[in-house]
Amino acid sequence: MTGCTLPILLAQEAQGGFSILWDFLKTGGFVMGLLVLCSVVAVACMIIAAMQLREQALLPREVSDRLHSLADYAAKGDISPLQHFLAHEGSLLARMGALAVSGTYTSKQECTDAVASKAKLEIHKLETGLPVLEVMVTIAPLLGLLGTTIGLVGMFTAYGDGSGGGPDTMEVAKEIGVALKCTIAGLFVAVPSVVAHVLFMRKLDSIAVKMEGVLQETIHSFYHYFEVSRPS
Repeated sequence: MTGCTLPILLAQEAQGGFSILWDFLKTGGFVMGLLVLCSVVAVACMIIAAMQLREQALLPREVSDRLHSLADYAAKGDISPLQHFLAHEGSLLARMGALAVSGTYTSKQECTDAVASKAKLEIHKLETGLPVLEVMVTIAPLLGLLGTTIGLVGMFTAYGDGSGGGPDTMEVAKEIGVALKCTIAGLFVAVPSVVAHVLFMRKLDSIAVKMEGVLQETIHSFYHYFEVSRPS
């Protein structure tokens, strides 16, 4: 009996929670609708950023280890296995590493500048979604403030037009509720967006710094162990 009752109780609680949430959102009017849209956009941006900024996918340990072992390739006198591996590996670090050991540039400084420019472009691509998330951080509280203002206007309107009638207390309470709910919803969207934006930006900075360190060492080792000549 208990086993049959528990799912029913859970379903009733879920239905009751959904009903409360719907009433909360419905009270806010069109402003609440905009805030719901902002929350959907913010969540989508968080998912995109989380998928793009996976350090293991961007900076695989195997690629890093192979780039650190240029001395071994130099001892064998053949770097082509490393170049072939990097060309087919596909990760961000592999693409940058392939450019660093391509031998296209005759000087270390020329190679460093080219790799830095390309890496900057790749890091910029990884920022997809973060600017939109930053916009949500700004817009959500402003929409909450807009809803609050609309609620306050409705509240004062409910006090009457001075014709002698008393204020409609139910309408006043309703408009106060609208004002407070919009404020809560705006903060509910903005606060997680702020936290996510800060965390993702720090993650992006960490990836950029780690990649820069590996690439600088790779370029230095490559031009130390291998001689590059400009084709005539």
